[in-house]
Amino acid sequence: MAVLREVATKQKLVQERKEYLIDFLIDHEVYEAPDGRQLYELPLAELERMYIALRCKIGREMSQIRS
Repeated sequence: MAVLREVATKQKLVQERKEYLIDFLIDHEVYEAPDGRQLYELPLAELERMYIALRCKIGREMSQIRS
């Protein structure tokens, strides 16, 4: 039973992270993956890559403003 509980907890954490990433991407007007898939269809790893790429883009834009 402990293993099942642990799996359920991990699944919940993954789902919560996916929801956070999707909300962040939508807040920044990213509505789908480059290949046209909807955000909710993507695995966590792809959402993380999109999130990191967007954060890097935001950072570059901010550094240009400060220069």
